[in-house]
Parts: sequence; structure tokens; C-alpha cells
Amino acid sequence: MIREELILRYTINDTNNSLINTTENATIPSVYALGPTLATISSTCIIIGTCFSIICIYRYLRNPHLRTYFTYIFHYMLIYCLISSFINVPIFLTGYYLNLFEQSRHLCQYYATNALAINIGMVTCLAYASLERNYLIFRRNGLLSWRRQFLPILCLILYSYVISILIIFIPQCDYIPCAPCHTRQLISMLIWLTFSLIIPELIMFSSTIILMIRLYRKHNGLNRHRDKNIFHRIVIQMTLYMIWSCLYYCPPTFYNLSLIINSNISSPSIKSAMIIVSIVSVQSYPILTFILMINYHRKTKNTIKKTITT
Repeated sequence: MIREELILRYTINDTNNSLINTTENATIPSVYALGPTLATISSTCIIIGTCFSIICIYRYLRNPHLRTYFTYIFHYMLIYCLISSFINVPIFLTGYYLNLFEQSRHLCQYYATNALAINIGMVTCLAYASLERNYLIFRRNGLLSWRRQFLPILCLILYSYVISILIIFIPQCDYIPCAPCHTRQLISMLIWLTFSLIIPELIMFSSTIILMIRLYRKHNGLNRHRDKNIFHRIVIQMTLYMIWSCLYYCPPTFYNLSLIINSNISSPSIKSAMIIVSIVSVQSYPILTFILMINYHRKTKNTIKKTITT
């Protein structure tokens, strides 16, 4: 069901700075093709993704062997998945189905800020993890203290929200419900792409390539077959996360970029599909982490058993 186009103008009341709806010649289009499909897929993804997030967090708290330099960032990234599940997706669905975004610009800004923070936060966390792995992979590392774990993730979360707030509030444009200015201004979009995609992906790609080169050079010097397998699994794991980040981030972002270049390709159905892709991708991250960390946990337990027996 596509909502009828609304004719709105928001003016500031001089006494209380409240937003008042008045009519104007400009129209606000129905951006999304809302219907049961969007709500059903979103709700299903939230339920499945939240369950896997809770399982991963519970396993992380119960198993100290997972608290290493090579795994902790991937578990703390689940915070963004939970923000999406409990805050952002419910706000999006209620905002559009109940027409709350037309009534409250602040609600739309709150939703957009969280959405951008999730986007840049998850990709930046992967970039940081790739750098940390590249630096520490050939060093002897033990289990991490809680303070050592919290400091990087707090900085990454703060960074993601600072960038998203700047992108949402600095550009100025006419208000369209939950269509931030950077999705309609080429310069703002390019700035957003630089911080949220180009820099993190370049770091991930370059770090992974450098890591492969280092592993190739070290390959002959590794005496134990087990060490070779561990390093190979680390490269495969980072590669899978990098592929996931591209599949998650690229379709919606480049669709918004194409809309700026050519607005004629705009379609509520495609826009809804991009929202579904984004939600499914975010909620698929806990499943990917669950699978990869099961393999890591099994290998760690086997290593400990071999060490004890020898």
C-alpha cells in the first residue's frame, strides 16, 4: 500500500519553537512502498538476529577463551545489531506506518542518526579489527581484560555517532520525512562515502592483502601444521567479514548515490527493497559471527586438550 502524497510545510513557532504543519505547493512524496511484506520481513529478521546476538553474547561471557585480540571486536559489534533490533527498526516501522515522521522532524533525525551510526560503526569496527590483527598476529597474546576490551569499542561507538550527527545536522535542505540531506546533496554524499565506505574498506582490503603477503613469507618458517591452519583461518575469517561488509553497505548506499545523479530512477518499491537489504544484512551479522566463532571455539578447545596431553 502506497501512502498518498502529503502537502506539508514546517514553520517554527516564535514562542515555543514547535513545528507546525501548514500547506504549501511543494509535495512530499511517498518514499517507501509500505505493506505487509516490509513489516513481516523486518520483524522476522529482528527476531532471528536478536536471538543469535543474545546467544553470541552469552557464549562470549561464559567462555574466556573467546576474549582475545582476534575475536573481541566481532562480539562487541553485536551492540549495533541490538540497537537496530530494539531501537532503529521499530522506530522506522512505527514512524512510517503511523505517519509519525510527518509529525515530528526530531523523531526522523533520531532514527537517521542511529541508522548512520550503525552503518559507519560496523564497517569501521571491521577496519579497526583488521589493523589490530595485522599488527598482533605473530605476537604472543593472552586473554584481554575488560578494560582493554571496553576502551577501543567505546571510542569506535563515539566516533560513529559523532560522524553521523555531523552528517545529519550540518547539511541544510528542505525537509522530507526521513530523507536526510546527504541523500540529496552530492557533496554531502561524497563526504559520507569517504568516511563510511572508502576509508574503512581501503583499510580492510589493504590490511588483508598485507596479511596474506606476511603469511606467505612466514609460511615456510612455521614448523607446526596447527599454526599454519590458525593463520589461514584468520585470513578466511577476515575475508568473509569484508565480503559481508560490502554486501551490507554497497547496495543501499550506491542506490542513494544514483538517485542524486538521476532522480528519475526513484521508486518506492526499490527504496523499500534497499531497506530490506539493509535490515537483513545487519541481522545476518550475528549468524555469521555465531558460525565463525563456533569454529574458533572448537579449535581453541582442541588446542588446549593437545597441550594438556603433551
